[in-house]
Amino acid sequence: MEPARLLVTFFAVLFAVAPAVAVEEAATSCRPKNYAEFVSCVEGRSIDIQVFERQLQSAQKLEGVASQWINPEFGADSVWKGSEKSETTASLLFNIRLGGKKNALIAEARSEAQKAVATRDLGKQQVRLQIMLALYRLSHLESEIRIEEETIQTFGKIVGQFEGRPARSPEQETSLSVFRMAQADHKLRLTKLRADQEQIVRLMTAQTGFTREVIFGSLPKRREAWPDLPSAINSEQAPQIRQAASDLNIAKSLQARADGEAWPDLQIGPAFRSTKDGADSNSYVGVALAIPIPVFNRNEGGRAYRAQKTAEAELTLQQSKLRIQAEQNSLENRYVEQVRSLKNTLSIKSLVDKHEQLERQFFKGLVSSALVIEAHRQLFDFEQRRNESELEALEAYGQLSILNNSFDGVIL
Repeated sequence: MEPARLLVTFFAVLFAVAPAVAVEEAATSCRPKNYAEFVSCVEGRSIDIQVFERQLQSAQKLEGVASQWINPEFGADSVWKGSEKSETTASLLFNIRLGGKKNALIAEARSEAQKAVATRDLGKQQVRLQIMLALYRLSHLESEIRIEEETIQTFGKIVGQFEGRPARSPEQETSLSVFRMAQADHKLRLTKLRADQEQIVRLMTAQTGFTREVIFGSLPKRREAWPDLPSAINSEQAPQIRQAASDLNIAKSLQARADGEAWPDLQIGPAFRSTKDGADSNSYVGVALAIPIPVFNRNEGGRAYRAQKTAEAELTLQQSKLRIQAEQNSLENRYVEQVRSLKNTLSIKSLVDKHEQLERQFFKGLVSSALVIEAHRQLFDFEQRRNESELEALEAYGQLSILNNSFDGVIL
C-alpha cells in the first residue's frame, strides 16, 4: 500500500472518531501506556463503530415488531325509525393472517438482525485495521525522517569542508555544486515527510485529545517476527459471506410473504345485534366473519418478482464465495511474498554502518562524491520501500483475519 493512499485512509478513520470528546475526558477516561492500549482507546471513540452497534440494536428490535398482533377492529351502527323502532349491531373482529405471512415477517426480521451482526463485525474490524496501519505509518515516518536528517547533516559537513578550502579545483567546484543540489533535494523530501507527520499528529491530537508525547510514546515497534498464517480460514465466517447469506434469507422471506399474499386475511370475532319494536325487544349474539375473495388476482406478479429476486440473491452469494476465495488466495500469496522479502533484506542497522564506513572513506578521498550521494539516496529509498512492504504485509494479514472473522482482538 502506498503511504499517500494509507494517509488518506487514515484521515477518514480519524474523522470517524468522536469529535465531541474533550481533551480532559481523554486524559481521565483512557490513559494508554503502549501501542495496544492506544488502539483500544481510539477504537472505543470511533463513531463508525458506534453507528454499527446502533444499527445492530435497531435490527434486533425488528423481530418484536414482526411478532406483534394486529389490533382488533371494532364496528357498530344503530338506526332508528321514530321512537318505537331501532336496531343496533356491533362486532369485534380479530385479524388472522393466513398463508404464513407472520412467520415470513419474523424470518425476515431475524435475517435483518443477522445481516446487521455481519455488517457490525466487518465495519468494526476494518476500522481497527486502519487505525493500526495508520499508527505504523506514523512510526515509519519517524524512521524516514531520521534518515533524511542524517543525510542533510552529512551533506552539510561535506559542503562546509568544500567551502572552507581557500582554493578549489574544477572537480571540487563541481562536487560542491552537486552536494548542494543533493542537500536541497533531501531538504524538500524532509519537509514533505514532516508535513505528513504533523498532519497525522495534529488530527489525532484534535480528535482523541491525546498529547503528542502520548501518541509518539504509543507507536508500534518495527516488526521483527511475523505470525504464521491461520492454519485454516473458515470462509463461511467471513462477514461478507454472512452478509450475502443474510440477503438471500431476506429474499426468501420476502418471497414467502409474496406467496402468503395469495391468501386473504381472515377477520373473525363476536357479533351483537339488538332490535326494538315498540315494547318488544330482542338481543342476538353470534359470530362475524369477513374474508376477501381472491377472484381477480392471487398476487402472481409479486410472487414472480420475488422469485427472481431470490434467484438473484443466490447468484450473489455464489459470486461472493468465489470472490472471497480468490481474495483469500491473493492475500495469502501477498503476505508470504512480502514477509519472505522482508526477512531476506538487509537490516537498516547494517546499511547505516556501511554508509558510515563509506563516508569515512569519502573524507579520506577514497570514494567519489557521486557514490556518496547515490548511497544516501538508496538508503532512503530502501527504507521507504521496506516500510511499504511492511504495511502491505500487515494489511494482508489483517484482511485475512477479517475474512476469518477473528481480527476483533488482534493487535498487529
